[in-house]
Amino acid sequence: MELVNYYHILKVEPSADLDTIKKSFRHEIALYHPDKNKSEGAKAHFDLLVEAFDILSNVEKRKAYDEMLKASASNKPVLIEPKKQEQYTEWKKDAKKKSDTFRLTDLSDLLLLDLFLDVGLSSLFSGTDNLIEGLEDSLGDIFDIF
Repeated sequence: MELVNYYHILKVEPSADLDTIKKSFRHEIALYHPDKNKSEGAKAHFDLLVEAFDILSNVEKRKAYDEMLKASASNKPVLIEPKKQEQYTEWKKDAKKKSDTFRLTDLSDLLLLDLFLDVGLSSLFSGTDNLIEGLEDSLGDIFDIF
């Protein structure tokens, strides 16, 4: 099994925090989304971006992935447990489904959806200060893309 380096795909360091990962993901999908990029290879790279984000933005998946990546970096033959290999394969399948959905979604709609998910639906009900602050931060990230 070949392990993809998702940090390289998203152009972030392994120590990157979630906000940095989200910002890089937004930037990269804006470059490779079918609305903007019809070149050969763009679809495959877009799929990898979604897969990378899906794994690195989930605390549990990222921890397990980091362990697998560390083991594979030792340049020694690595025996990955069948359970972990199966889990990684399942993650890739889940990410592929998300990628198919994201690819069919208009880029501006996708970024707006991400904006509201990033702010958090709970902030809609907890007062306007949190909502406005979150929207300002996320809108700034989106405008940086364009």
